[in-house]
Parts: sequence; structure tokens; C-alpha cells
Amino acid sequence: MKLKKLVALALTATMLVGCGGGSGSSDENAISIDLTQEPPQMNSILTSSTGSGNVLRHCMEGLVSLDENSEPVPGMAESWDVSPDYRTVTFHLRKGAKWSSGEEVTAKDFVFALDQLFTTSNAAPYSGTWAPRIVGAEDYMAATEKLAEAESALSKAKKDKGDTSSAEAAVAAAEAEVARVHESIGYKAVDDYTLTFNLTGPYEYFVALTAFYNFLPVNEEEFNKLGGVESYATEADKMVYNGPFVITDWTHEDSIVLEKNPDYWDADSIKLDKITFRMIKDSNTRLNEYQAGSIDVIELTGDQVQDLQKEDQYKDLIKEFDDGSNFYLQYNVTRPGLNNANIRKAITYAVDAQQFIDSIVKNGSTVANSFTPPAINNGEFTASVGDVYHRDSVDPKALLEQGLAETGLTVDELKFTMIADDTDSAKTYAAFVQEQVKSKLGVNIEVKAETYKARINDMNNHNFDIVFAGWGPDYNDPMTFLDLFVTGAGNNSGLYSNPTYDSLVEQANAEADQTRRNELMVQIEQILAQDCPIGYVYNRKKSYITSERVKGLVRTAFSDIDARHASVK
Repeated sequence: MKLKKLVALALTATMLVGCGGGSGSSDENAISIDLTQEPPQMNSILTSSTGSGNVLRHCMEGLVSLDENSEPVPGMAESWDVSPDYRTVTFHLRKGAKWSSGEEVTAKDFVFALDQLFTTSNAAPYSGTWAPRIVGAEDYMAATEKLAEAESALSKAKKDKGDTSSAEAAVAAAEAEVARVHESIGYKAVDDYTLTFNLTGPYEYFVALTAFYNFLPVNEEEFNKLGGVESYATEADKMVYNGPFVITDWTHEDSIVLEKNPDYWDADSIKLDKITFRMIKDSNTRLNEYQAGSIDVIELTGDQVQDLQKEDQYKDLIKEFDDGSNFYLQYNVTRPGLNNANIRKAITYAVDAQQFIDSIVKNGSTVANSFTPPAINNGEFTASVGDVYHRDSVDPKALLEQGLAETGLTVDELKFTMIADDTDSAKTYAAFVQEQVKSKLGVNIEVKAETYKARINDMNNHNFDIVFAGWGPDYNDPMTFLDLFVTGAGNNSGLYSNPTYDSLVEQANAEADQTRRNELMVQIEQILAQDCPIGYVYNRKKSYITSERVKGLVRTAFSDIDARHASVK
């Protein structure tokens, strides 16, 4: 969301064919794993998707990585110090860690990546999420935005062939301001092997957060050589790597091949020689390939689980894990009709979430009655929030009538388009919502299926009415969900805005007393339920199956797919 990050919708109904289930790869010391779809963005500065993160986790490494218990362990940093008030963190980088291009990984690579993250012209979706946590980062974003405006004005003046002197002076002044602000920004390379962070609040989770994709290092020289923000990481040979594997082949919409990085600092602990990530959108095809022995790890639909559990050769290979995601209907609150909270609520409550789980998902997933899922903090916060939806006591038809009266619209004027991924499962999910809303409210929703990458792009550009989306956790704290809809935040795709909500998020982020902080976050949950910028459906558990030969694959809410230390028997 790791969804987180935006989560891909996968899983659907299927039928079983074949008998087998095998090696998954012709290479003796290799495995293949299905991603279902093309990772939409492999530039760690810009990415916001679980699918991209699943690949990046294997070929890149941050200051820390997460172990099988989601605890931070040394990565590029061999140790770190945290101040008693949790506002200053110092990382000590290991010497001798190498980029695949041969250069040493240093603290400057992390500073460069963060500079790019907070340069507003790069439009990184997470920039507005992380900037408030780091001293001076918001000021830096504002300064880079003014620089971009000055550069645009200079470009226009040159195009018009007029006097450019004032525009050039404005650019020079803006550049000076960016440099000045950067001097006091809260991340510093003290030397090649020491990186410090000064934080705006007592963020106890910050060390673990640095395992997240946006905090990965980027080699400045290679970044610029390979095309900068427009081209970097768009092909296997357009990025450099510092993780346990390197990408050696990338056939778009088909597969990504990773091979062991012999220069990785901990290469001796890496047992696999190769990992192939496949992109199989159709669940029938996926299962057929698994049963034919051409792929090792696939996700399963509810129907597939029920059928495979009847087969002795498969039933013990089926697994399930809580991926920490909340799936919901996200509304573009600027669209006519959807700019009314009661109409949004009517659509939300018209969807029978339990029926959706029972008839389609068919596993241990649960109805979502709050935004923060129970995977966060062992469910303690979710329990304190309670049920903010009260689904059984709400009449969606009455809410619709109230919303229509408030807007002056009629039911016939409510015509919405819902975008969904083009996997068979996502289409099934969308069709369920479409039928429920039509039958219970008489509201027409057209479904537009598109690639995962196209959906993410449409969401980032606010080009949708409704989207069946998901969000997975970036770190183990409720705020990984609750700050998603701050006004102007990069992942606030539906353009929701509420000053009270914004203020509560800011207060909770700065609050050191955990009891008071929880109280503030419960209030945030209550506002989200009342305003309904999204309509919760379910907390997802994923069902999947692995070949018997695969050992040590880790799947958690914070590391959706982690095969770094997997092996084959």
C-alpha cells in the first residue's frame, strides 16, 4: 500500500483443469512468481504501488529492510541511533556496498533521492505525505515550485522572443532560494557513511518507514545519464541496482527477470540465482500454468481455493495471509452528484460487503467498518475505533433521496463511470458493485476496464468518477491510512478536503502522548465515515498457492511478496 501504496485488484472465479503443479522453472535454482499485472512505476521516487514495490524489494535496498516479522533490520545502514524524543535519527552506512554500475553507495545517494522526491515538478505522489514529517521538506517543496514557475516564465519569454532579463533574474533568485532552504532541510549527508534525519514529530515508526520505496537511494550520475525523471527505470537497462538481484530482462506486460547480484554486500545469504515475475491477468490461465508446472507462486480466487482444497496434491500447499489492505469505492468528490456526502453514502451502503466476501472473495477477508484494518498494531486501534458504519441500521435509499433533495438532481441524472483493472477478477468486482447499486438505488454505473498502469495514471490525474481501489500499509501505524486524504496530498485522488480532518492529522502527528494521539485518530476515523470520500468494502486476506519446492517465501502486510531469502529444495 502496500495497495500503499495503491494495491492491485487481483483474484476471480475460475475452473480447474489439468493435474500437476510443479517446478515452475526450468532453472534448477530459480523460481517464478505471478504479479498479475505490469508494475506501473519502477522509479522509486515516483512509485506508489504494491506491484512495483514487490519488484523493487528484490533489486533495491534502503537504509533498512523488513524481516519476516516486519521488524527493521540492517540494509545499507549497518546501525542507527534514535534520540529519546524520536525526533532525530542517525543512520550509519556500511562501507563497500556497491551499485551495479560499480560506484559505492553513499549517504549522498539517499539525499539525492529525497531531493527528487520533494521537487514538485517531479509530481511524486508521496511527496506531500512524507514532507510534513521531515523538518524543512515542505519549505523545500514550496521553493522548488516557485523555481518551476520561474523557469516556465523564462521559457515562455524565450519562445515569445521578448526581453528575458527579468525572467532570468527571477530564475536566479528562485534557484538561490532553493539552495538556501536546502541548507536547513532535515536530512543531511554528514559524510559518505552518515545520514541524519531531523523530524517534525515523535515518529517511533520512522526507522521501519525507511524500508519503503520512496526512501531508496538513487545514484545521481546514473539517474541523469539514463534520462532523468522521464526515462529512469522504464527499462531493465535504464536503472542501476544495489539490492540482492538485478533486472536482466523486462518484457512489458509479460515478465521481469531478476538474477542474483554478485556484488550485493550480503550475496552469500542469497540462495536463489533467478526470480522471474510473470504478469498473468487471467486467473484461469494462471492456474493452468501452475498445474502444468510452469510457475511456482500464484494467487487464488475463492472458487479456486474451494476446488483445490478437495485435491490431496494441492490442499496442503494453499496459504492465506492478511495483506493489511482496505478495499473501497473511492469517489471523485468534485463530480456532480458525488460532491454530496449522502449520495456517496447511499452508494456505499447499497453494496452488501458481506455478500461480496461470501459470493466472490470466499476466504477469511472481513467486512471493513473502519478505514484502518486490523493488521495495524495487532488490531488494537481498530478495536478502539469500533464500527463507524453501522451498516445494518442504515437505509441507502433514504440517503439517496436526501442527497437528491440537497443537490436538486434526479436519479436519472446520476450517471457515473467506474474505472477498474482489466483483470477478470477486477471486472467481477466492478460488476458486483454495478448490479448492487442499480438494483437497490436505480443508479446507473458504467464500468470502464483498463490496465493497472492506466488506472493508476487516471487516479493520479483525478480522471474518474468512482474507482474500486485499495490501500495497503507503508508502516505499522494507523497514520499510514489516516493521512491519505489530507487536502492536496498526492494520493488523495478524489480531491477530498476538510479543514477539521487536516487539523486533526497535523495534531496527531505532533502528539507525543499515545493515549491522546489515539483519541485524535479515532476522531479522524469518525470524520471519514461521516464525509464518506471513500466507501469501505472489505479488509483483504489473500489466498495463494506455492510449488512444494519453494521454501522461505515471506508474505506479510508490509512486504507483500518477499523472496529475497527464499530457496528451492
